Amino acid sequence: MPDIHIESRTIRDIVIDPAHADRTESETFRKAKDRLKEDCHYQCWICGATENLQVHHFAVEYMHKHLADLEKVKEFVEEFDPYGYGRLLRHKPLKSVEEVRCLLVLCQAHHTGVDHEDGNSGTGIHSTTFPTWLIQKLAKEGKNPVPQPGETAKQVEKHVQ
Repeated sequence: MPDIHIESRTIRDIVIDPAHADRTESETFRKAKDRLKEDCHYQCWICGATENLQVHHFAVEYMHKHLADLEKVKEFVEEFDPYGYGRLLRHKPLKSVEEVRCLLVLCQAHHTGVDHEDGNSGTGIHSTTFPTWLIQKLAKEGKNPVPQPGETAKQVEKHVQ
């Protein structure tokens, strides 16, 4: 078995972000947020936090909403279905990527989180790779290998061994 080590990646992500109007909260998005609250899903999907929550467009980024093939998006959200809305609403057409099927509630740390004190390491889905982001949810208790805000890589090394 290899010794424990820190893995650091530099990823160059090239994507052309189309011009779009300034972001506003649509009625569809507002209703979806209300539904998430009513159905008791208004907590971070990764850690369960109930403070500093943000709603993430997990199926299609907001800026790409006009580029998305909604039939493909519908198929995707029926497979990756964290809250069960994809299966529940499978007989209804998907009209917008702002619908409840396409959203995920995350705390700020697991949405856009970057720990500048620890060399700009990321905890948020916008700042790390998907496997690194996901292990924060799937790790055994006390074995999260991703330094959380305020935690250093050296501190994490001790409990991952």
